[in-house]
Amino acid sequence: MPHREESPLIREFNPDQHPDFPDGFPTVALETISLSKLLIDKDAAEEERVFEACKGRGFFYLDLAGCEAGDTIVQGADKVAAVAEDVFKLPLEEKFSYQFSAGSGSLDGYKNAGATLADKSGTRDTAEFFNVGKNEMILPEDQMKKRWPEVIKASKPLFKDYVEAAHGIGLYILGILANKMGVDPAEFNNRHRIEEQSGDHVRLTRGPPRDKEELPEIQTPSHTDFGTITILMNWLGGLQVWSESSRKAELLNHEPDVPGEWLWVKPKKGCAIINLGDAAVKFTNGVLCAGRHRVIPAPGIQGKCPRYSVVYFVRPENECIMKQLRGPGIPDGPEEERDITAAEWIKQQATGLGIQFKN
Repeated sequence: MPHREESPLIREFNPDQHPDFPDGFPTVALETISLSKLLIDKDAAEEERVFEACKGRGFFYLDLAGCEAGDTIVQGADKVAAVAEDVFKLPLEEKFSYQFSAGSGSLDGYKNAGATLADKSGTRDTAEFFNVGKNEMILPEDQMKKRWPEVIKASKPLFKDYVEAAHGIGLYILGILANKMGVDPAEFNNRHRIEEQSGDHVRLTRGPPRDKEELPEIQTPSHTDFGTITILMNWLGGLQVWSESSRKAELLNHEPDVPGEWLWVKPKKGCAIINLGDAAVKFTNGVLCAGRHRVIPAPGIQGKCPRYSVVYFVRPENECIMKQLRGPGIPDGPEEERDITAAEWIKQQATGLGIQFKN
């Protein structure tokens, strides 16, 4: 009797099989910045384009071709997303055992679909997250302090490489911005040292296929990120930005603070999407912009596919005092009434966005 071969494992994260982004949906025009021109060529014109993008909308594409750090992100993101699929296939009871915990306000671990409010009417979000903490992934395994699913522990070298590359890219961009504002880049570096405890993590995200044809069905509600800089890799549409530059986050409001419309950010092969967060705005007294955005299921035929994304958040160290930097390109602002650490800031901002911490 002839041997019957086993069917290959069919994975739902399969970007080579994704349909193209459909026509007929309004998209935003973002600058595309070359990472190799920044890292290798030290191209002054490219640096100026970064600064202008970060003062304006706070979003841009980063072309990752032509340098080692970019290759690490492009190749690593596909592998990390495959790990994410395995994580989200775990039984719900097991995933809940890794739910966000209270105490330090850590965001490491699992967030189930429906855990946050997506709009003022109380609609629940539809996305699952699993946040993989930077500080755990860069430690030797015998020094790790938290429980992690076996599939994440088995992929620890992958996460370590990804974290180090993404963190380095984020700090390099912040260094360019510092120079443009007449600030020593060390001022940013010393607030975001990779070895220090912080809220940085790799976020694994899965949004389910669309249930309804009409828009929207919100996976992640309208917000600005509360860290300093974010590096996003995604393969399907779903990310939307507000058409007008938005310079403040109105927590618990879920609505943009200026008139406009939601525009789609079309995924661009080989590119990360970079955006600044509220900490960058605070450090620079509003010179830099944190772009307001949300995530809904992908448009058209793409909406039939589960939507995976891999996000790295660069956030200030837990003990960093959230005060503005001083430099000729940063207007002086009023002194804070009290010092607040980044750890307090992150928990305050996360709670304001409706994220609930487990007791």
